Amino acid sequence: MNSMKPQISDITHTDVCIVGAGPGGALLSYLLNRKGISTLLIERQPHLHKSFRGELLNADGEAILNKHGLYSHIQEQGVLPLEEIQYWEEGNILHTINPDADKGEHHVGVHVPQDHLLQAITDQTEALSPLHQVRFNTIMTGLLRDKSGLVAGINVRQHGIPHSIRASVVIGADGRYSAVRKHAGLVPEIRKHGYDLLWARIPAPPGWEPAVRMASMDGQQLALFSQYGGYVQIGWNIPERGYAQLREQPFAPFVGKLVSAFPCLADSVAAHIKDWSDFVLLSVESSYSSRWANDNVVLIGDAAHTMTPTGAFGLNAALEDADVLSELLMQMAEDDYRSTDVLQQLQAIRGSKVQQQLARQLQMESSFQQRYESFR
Repeated sequence: MNSMKPQISDITHTDVCIVGAGPGGALLSYLLNRKGISTLLIERQPHLHKSFRGELLNADGEAILNKHGLYSHIQEQGVLPLEEIQYWEEGNILHTINPDADKGEHHVGVHVPQDHLLQAITDQTEALSPLHQVRFNTIMTGLLRDKSGLVAGINVRQHGIPHSIRASVVIGADGRYSAVRKHAGLVPEIRKHGYDLLWARIPAPPGWEPAVRMASMDGQQLALFSQYGGYVQIGWNIPERGYAQLREQPFAPFVGKLVSAFPCLADSVAAHIKDWSDFVLLSVESSYSSRWANDNVVLIGDAAHTMTPTGAFGLNAALEDADVLSELLMQMAEDDYRSTDVLQQLQAIRGSKVQQQLARQLQMESSFQQRYESFR
Protein backbone atom coordinates (compact mmCIF):
# COMPACT_ATOMS: atom_id res chain seq x y z
CA MET A 1 0.00 0.00 0.00
CA ASN A 2 1.36 3.43 -0.93
CA SER A 3 2.07 5.77 1.98
CA MET A 4 0.08 8.97 1.99
CA LYS A 5 1.92 12.31 2.23
CA PRO A 6 0.54 14.89 4.67
CA GLN A 7 -1.68 17.37 2.87
CA ILE A 8 -1.38 21.14 3.17
CA SER A 9 -4.57 21.98 5.04
CA ASP A 10 -4.76 25.65 4.04
CA ILE A 11 -2.87 28.40 2.29
CA THR A 12 -2.23 31.86 3.72
CA HIS A 13 -1.32 34.88 1.58
CA THR A 14 0.72 37.86 2.76
CA ASP A 15 3.04 40.47 1.28
CA VAL A 16 5.93 39.69 3.62
CA CYS A 17 6.52 36.59 5.74
CA ILE A 18 8.98 37.08 8.59
CA VAL A 19 10.43 33.95 10.17
CA GLY A 20 11.45 34.60 13.78
CA ALA A 21 9.75 36.89 16.31
CA GLY A 22 12.93 38.17 17.92
CA PRO A 23 13.75 41.89 18.18
CA GLY A 24 14.67 42.27 14.50
CA GLY A 25 11.64 40.39 13.22
CA ALA A 26 9.23 42.12 15.59
CA LEU A 27 10.54 45.59 14.74
CA LEU A 28 10.39 44.91 11.01
CA SER A 29 6.80 43.70 11.32
CA TYR A 30 5.87 46.91 13.17
CA LEU A 31 7.54 49.16 10.60
CA LEU A 32 5.91 47.41 7.64
CA ASN A 33 2.46 47.31 9.19
CA ARG A 34 2.75 51.02 9.95
CA LYS A 35 3.08 51.56 6.19
CA GLY A 36 0.16 49.30 5.31
CA ILE A 37 2.24 46.31 4.16
CA SER A 38 0.65 43.04 5.24
CA THR A 39 3.00 40.80 7.19
CA LEU A 40 2.87 37.40 8.80
CA LEU A 41 5.33 36.87 11.65
CA ILE A 42 5.94 33.25 12.57
CA GLU A 43 7.61 31.98 15.74
CA ARG A 44 8.51 28.43 16.70
CA GLN A 45 8.05 29.12 20.43
CA PRO A 46 4.55 29.20 21.99
CA HIS A 47 4.86 32.81 23.21
CA LEU A 48 7.07 35.90 23.28
CA HIS A 49 8.60 35.11 26.68
CA LYS A 50 11.69 33.43 25.27
CA SER A 51 14.96 32.79 27.04
CA PHE A 52 17.53 35.20 25.66
CA ARG A 53 20.74 36.60 27.12
CA GLY A 54 21.78 39.35 24.70
CA GLU A 55 19.54 42.03 26.17
CA LEU A 56 21.76 45.10 26.28
CA LEU A 57 20.78 48.11 24.21
CA ASN A 58 23.58 50.42 23.11
CA ALA A 59 23.26 53.92 21.67
CA ASP A 60 22.57 52.61 18.15
CA GLY A 61 19.70 50.38 19.22
CA GLU A 62 18.21 52.99 21.51
CA ALA A 63 18.34 55.54 18.68
CA ILE A 64 16.43 53.22 16.34
CA LEU A 65 13.70 52.63 18.92
CA ASN A 66 13.44 56.35 19.66
CA LYS A 67 13.33 57.13 15.95
CA HIS A 68 10.17 55.05 15.62
CA GLY A 69 8.53 56.15 18.87
CA LEU A 70 8.93 52.78 20.57
CA TYR A 71 11.46 53.35 23.34
CA SER A 72 9.01 55.11 25.66
CA HIS A 73 6.64 52.15 25.41
CA ILE A 74 9.48 49.76 26.24
CA GLN A 75 10.39 51.95 29.23
CA GLU A 76 6.83 51.49 30.50
CA GLN A 77 7.41 47.72 30.48
CA GLY A 78 10.63 48.19 32.46
CA VAL A 79 14.30 48.85 31.60
CA LEU A 80 17.50 49.40 33.60
CA PRO A 81 20.09 52.00 32.48
CA LEU A 82 23.62 50.96 33.49
CA GLU A 83 25.63 53.75 35.09
CA GLU A 84 29.23 52.72 34.39
CA ILE A 85 31.70 49.98 33.48
CA GLN A 86 33.86 48.81 36.37
CA TYR A 87 37.03 46.71 36.31
CA TRP A 88 37.52 44.77 39.56
CA GLU A 89 40.45 43.00 41.18
CA GLU A 90 40.43 41.07 44.47
CA GLY A 91 37.14 42.56 45.55
CA ASN A 92 37.96 46.19 44.76
CA ILE A 93 37.28 48.51 41.82
CA LEU A 94 40.45 48.95 39.80
CA HIS A 95 39.18 51.24 37.05
CA THR A 96 35.87 52.86 36.05
CA ILE A 97 34.53 54.02 32.69
CA ASN A 98 31.70 56.55 32.92
CA PRO A 99 29.28 57.87 30.29
CA ASP A 100 30.72 60.67 28.17
CA ALA A 101 28.68 63.68 29.24
CA ASP A 102 30.22 65.80 26.48
CA LYS A 103 28.58 63.46 23.96
CA GLY A 104 25.27 63.59 25.78
CA GLU A 105 25.62 60.06 27.17
CA HIS A 106 23.64 59.26 30.31
CA HIS A 107 24.52 55.58 30.65
CA VAL A 108 26.83 52.91 29.21
CA GLY A 109 23.95 50.72 28.03
CA VAL A 110 20.39 49.75 28.94
CA HIS A 111 19.28 46.33 30.06
CA VAL A 112 15.96 45.53 28.39
CA PRO A 113 14.37 42.15 29.14
CA GLN A 114 13.59 40.68 25.74
CA ASP A 115 9.98 39.92 26.62
CA HIS A 116 9.51 43.59 27.60
CA LEU A 117 10.94 44.74 24.28
CA LEU A 118 8.92 42.24 22.23
CA GLN A 119 5.69 42.83 24.12
CA ALA A 120 5.93 46.60 23.73
CA ILE A 121 6.62 46.38 19.99
CA THR A 122 3.90 43.78 19.43
CA ASP A 123 1.35 45.80 21.41
CA GLN A 124 2.05 48.86 19.28
CA THR A 125 1.85 46.82 16.08
CA GLU A 126 -1.52 45.36 17.02
CA ALA A 127 -2.81 48.80 17.98
CA LEU A 128 -2.06 50.36 14.61
CA SER A 129 -2.79 47.70 12.03
CA PRO A 130 -5.39 45.00 11.39
CA LEU A 131 -2.90 43.53 8.89
CA HIS A 132 -0.60 42.34 11.68
CA GLN A 133 -0.51 38.59 12.24
CA VAL A 134 1.63 36.42 14.52
CA ARG A 135 1.58 32.63 14.52
CA PHE A 136 3.22 30.83 17.42
CA ASN A 137 4.18 27.14 17.61
CA THR A 138 4.99 27.43 13.90
CA ILE A 139 8.11 25.83 12.45
CA MET A 140 9.42 26.49 8.96
CA THR A 141 9.96 23.22 7.07
CA GLY A 142 11.04 24.53 3.69
CA LEU A 143 10.63 27.10 0.95
CA LEU A 144 7.52 27.08 -1.20
CA ARG A 145 8.33 27.38 -4.90
CA ASP A 146 6.18 28.06 -7.96
CA LYS A 147 6.25 26.04 -11.16
CA SER A 148 9.25 27.99 -12.45
CA GLY A 149 11.24 27.25 -9.29
CA LEU A 150 11.05 30.76 -7.82
CA VAL A 151 10.38 31.14 -4.10
CA ALA A 152 6.72 31.86 -3.52
CA GLY A 153 6.62 31.59 0.27
CA ILE A 154 7.35 28.94 2.89
CA ASN A 155 5.99 25.66 4.17
CA VAL A 156 5.47 25.32 7.91
CA ARG A 157 4.09 23.08 10.59
CA GLN A 158 1.77 24.94 12.97
CA HIS A 159 0.94 22.92 16.09
CA GLY A 160 2.19 19.94 14.08
CA ILE A 161 -0.16 20.57 11.15
CA PRO A 162 1.28 21.38 7.68
CA HIS A 163 0.46 24.77 6.18
CA SER A 164 1.65 26.77 3.23
CA ILE A 165 2.27 30.53 3.41
CA ARG A 166 2.45 32.38 0.12
CA ALA A 167 4.49 35.58 0.31
CA SER A 168 6.11 38.03 -2.07
CA VAL A 169 9.17 38.30 0.21
CA VAL A 170 10.53 35.92 2.85
CA ILE A 171 12.62 37.33 5.71
CA GLY A 172 14.97 35.15 7.74
CA ALA A 173 15.05 36.70 11.22
CA ASP A 174 15.42 33.30 12.86
CA GLY A 175 18.81 33.53 14.51
CA ARG A 176 22.18 31.84 14.39
CA TYR A 177 20.72 28.47 13.29
CA SER A 178 18.45 30.04 10.68
CA ALA A 179 16.19 27.66 8.77
CA VAL A 180 15.58 30.32 6.12
CA ARG A 181 19.32 30.66 5.53
CA LYS A 182 19.71 26.90 5.25
CA HIS A 183 16.86 26.39 2.78
CA ALA A 184 17.90 29.42 0.69
CA GLY A 185 21.47 28.14 0.40
CA LEU A 186 22.97 31.29 1.95
CA VAL A 187 25.96 29.64 3.59
CA PRO A 188 27.76 31.58 6.35
CA GLU A 189 31.46 31.61 7.11
CA ILE A 190 31.77 30.55 10.75
CA ARG A 191 34.58 31.73 13.01
CA LYS A 192 35.39 30.23 16.41
CA HIS A 193 36.79 32.62 19.00
CA GLY A 194 38.82 30.31 21.21
CA TYR A 195 36.47 30.40 24.18
CA ASP A 196 33.07 29.24 25.35
CA LEU A 197 30.85 30.97 27.86
CA LEU A 198 29.16 29.92 31.09
CA TRP A 199 26.01 31.86 31.93
CA ALA A 200 24.25 32.13 35.26
CA ARG A 201 21.64 34.49 36.71
CA ILE A 202 21.32 35.23 40.41
CA PRO A 203 19.56 37.83 42.57
CA ALA A 204 21.58 40.98 43.14
CA PRO A 205 22.73 41.65 46.72
CA PRO A 206 21.40 44.69 48.61
CA GLY A 207 22.90 47.97 47.39
CA TRP A 208 24.07 46.52 44.07
CA GLU A 209 24.44 49.49 41.73
CA PRO A 210 23.43 49.09 38.06
CA ALA A 211 26.70 48.67 36.17
CA VAL A 212 28.78 46.35 34.02
CA ARG A 213 31.49 44.73 36.14
CA MET A 214 34.59 43.05 34.70
CA ALA A 215 37.26 40.86 36.26
CA SER A 216 40.13 38.75 34.94
CA MET A 217 39.88 35.14 36.09
CA ASP A 218 42.79 32.87 35.19
CA GLY A 219 43.41 35.11 32.18
CA GLN A 220 39.78 34.80 31.05
CA GLN A 221 37.11 37.49 31.11
CA LEU A 222 34.45 37.41 33.81
CA ALA A 223 31.62 39.87 33.18
CA LEU A 224 28.67 40.74 35.39
CA PHE A 225 25.69 42.68 34.04
CA SER A 226 23.06 44.27 36.24
CA GLN A 227 19.59 43.33 35.05
CA TYR A 228 16.15 44.84 35.44
CA GLY A 229 14.23 43.26 38.29
CA GLY A 230 17.15 42.99 40.69
CA TYR A 231 19.30 40.33 39.04
CA VAL A 232 22.92 39.83 38.05
CA GLN A 233 23.81 38.02 34.84
CA ILE A 234 27.18 36.29 34.95
CA GLY A 235 29.14 35.63 31.77
CA TRP A 236 32.30 33.61 32.44
CA ASN A 237 34.69 32.85 29.59
CA ILE A 238 36.28 29.40 29.64
CA PRO A 239 38.64 27.73 27.12
CA GLU A 240 36.89 26.48 23.98
CA ARG A 241 35.70 22.87 24.37
CA GLY A 242 37.08 22.91 27.91
CA TYR A 243 33.81 22.46 29.80
CA ALA A 244 33.96 18.67 30.03
CA GLN A 245 37.44 18.80 31.56
CA LEU A 246 36.37 21.65 33.83
CA ARG A 247 33.49 19.58 35.21
CA GLU A 248 35.92 16.90 36.30
CA GLN A 249 37.36 19.37 38.80
CA PRO A 250 35.81 20.08 42.22
CA PHE A 251 33.03 22.64 41.93
CA ALA A 252 33.58 24.60 45.14
CA PRO A 253 37.05 25.98 44.28
CA PHE A 254 35.81 27.00 40.83
CA VAL A 255 32.80 28.97 42.03
CA GLY A 256 34.91 30.28 44.90
CA LYS A 257 36.87 32.31 42.33
CA LEU A 258 33.68 34.20 41.52
CA VAL A 259 33.17 35.05 45.19
CA SER A 260 36.81 36.10 45.60
CA ALA A 261 36.40 38.51 42.68
CA PHE A 262 33.10 39.89 43.99
CA PRO A 263 32.80 39.15 47.75
CA CYS A 264 29.44 40.89 48.05
CA LEU A 265 27.94 38.10 45.93
CA ALA A 266 28.85 35.39 48.45
CA ASP A 267 25.36 34.83 49.87
CA SER A 268 23.59 34.93 46.50
CA VAL A 269 26.13 32.60 44.92
CA ALA A 270 25.86 30.14 47.82
CA ALA A 271 22.07 30.10 47.50
CA HIS A 272 21.77 29.90 43.71
CA ILE A 273 24.94 28.39 42.20
CA LYS A 274 25.34 25.05 43.92
CA ASP A 275 26.64 22.80 41.15
CA TRP A 276 27.55 22.74 37.46
CA SER A 277 23.88 22.45 36.44
CA ASP A 278 23.33 26.04 37.60
CA PHE A 279 25.45 27.26 34.68
CA VAL A 280 24.33 27.28 31.03
CA LEU A 281 27.04 26.58 28.44
CA LEU A 282 27.13 28.70 25.28
CA SER A 283 29.37 27.62 22.42
CA VAL A 284 30.79 30.91 21.15
CA GLU A 285 31.16 31.63 17.46
CA SER A 286 30.53 34.41 15.00
CA SER A 287 29.53 34.16 11.37
CA TYR A 288 29.06 36.26 8.28
CA SER A 289 27.10 35.22 5.21
CA SER A 290 28.76 36.34 2.00
CA ARG A 291 25.25 36.85 0.59
CA TRP A 292 22.34 38.06 2.70
CA ALA A 293 19.77 37.84 -0.11
CA ASN A 294 18.82 35.41 -2.84
CA ASP A 295 16.01 36.50 -5.16
CA ASN A 296 13.10 37.36 -2.83
CA VAL A 297 14.64 35.86 0.33
CA VAL A 298 16.72 38.04 2.68
CA LEU A 299 18.37 37.57 6.07
CA ILE A 300 18.68 39.96 9.01
CA GLY A 301 20.31 39.85 12.44
CA ASP A 302 22.06 36.70 13.59
CA ALA A 303 20.79 34.83 10.54
CA ALA A 304 23.01 37.05 8.37
CA HIS A 305 25.80 37.79 10.85
CA THR A 306 26.01 36.01 14.18
CA MET A 307 27.95 37.98 16.78
CA THR A 308 29.51 36.95 20.06
CA PRO A 309 28.33 38.56 23.33
CA THR A 310 31.40 40.84 23.35
CA GLY A 311 30.46 44.49 23.07
CA ALA A 312 26.71 43.74 23.05
CA PHE A 313 26.39 44.42 19.31
CA GLY A 314 24.03 41.63 18.27
CA LEU A 315 20.63 42.90 19.41
CA ASN A 316 21.38 46.40 18.18
CA ALA A 317 22.65 45.23 14.79
CA ALA A 318 19.40 43.30 14.26
CA LEU A 319 17.37 46.44 14.99
CA GLU A 320 19.48 48.43 12.52
CA ASP A 321 19.00 45.74 9.86
CA ALA A 322 15.23 45.87 10.35
CA ASP A 323 15.19 49.66 10.09
CA VAL A 324 17.09 49.68 6.79
CA LEU A 325 15.21 46.72 5.32
CA SER A 326 11.83 48.30 6.06
CA GLU A 327 12.72 51.20 3.76
CA LEU A 328 13.85 48.83 1.01
CA LEU A 329 10.65 46.79 1.26
CA MET A 330 8.60 49.95 0.94
CA GLN A 331 10.43 50.63 -2.32
CA MET A 332 9.66 47.09 -3.49
CA ALA A 333 5.97 47.48 -2.63
CA GLU A 334 5.72 50.31 -5.15
CA ASP A 335 6.19 47.86 -8.05
CA ASP A 336 4.39 44.93 -6.44
CA TYR A 337 7.65 43.34 -5.19
CA ARG A 338 8.97 42.57 -8.67
CA SER A 339 12.33 44.32 -8.14
CA THR A 340 13.90 41.66 -5.92
CA ASP A 341 17.38 43.05 -6.61
CA VAL A 342 16.48 45.83 -4.14
CA LEU A 343 17.01 43.29 -1.34
CA GLN A 344 20.69 43.13 -2.24
CA GLN A 345 21.02 46.72 -1.05
CA LEU A 346 20.60 45.70 2.58
CA GLN A 347 24.04 44.12 2.64
CA ALA A 348 25.48 46.97 0.57
CA ILE A 349 24.23 49.46 3.18
CA ARG A 350 24.85 47.48 6.36
CA GLY A 351 27.66 45.06 5.53
CA SER A 352 30.61 47.38 6.16
CA LYS A 353 29.47 48.39 9.65
CA VAL A 354 28.67 44.80 10.59
CA GLN A 355 32.11 43.62 9.48
CA GLN A 356 33.72 46.42 11.47
CA GLN A 357 31.78 45.29 14.55
CA LEU A 358 32.81 41.68 14.04
CA ALA A 359 36.44 42.79 13.75
CA ARG A 360 36.00 44.98 16.82
CA GLN A 361 34.79 41.98 18.81
CA LEU A 362 37.91 40.01 17.93
CA GLN A 363 40.10 42.95 18.91
CA MET A 364 38.30 43.43 22.23
CA GLU A 365 38.60 39.74 23.06
CA SER A 366 42.25 39.42 22.15
CA SER A 367 43.25 42.59 24.02
CA PHE A 368 41.18 42.10 27.18
CA GLN A 369 43.98 40.83 29.38
CA GLN A 370 46.42 43.46 28.16
CA ARG A 371 43.86 46.22 28.62
CA TYR A 372 42.99 44.90 32.06
CA GLU A 373 46.63 44.84 33.13
CA SER A 374 47.03 48.45 31.95
CA PHE A 375 44.57 49.48 34.66
CA ARG A 376 46.70 48.00 37.45
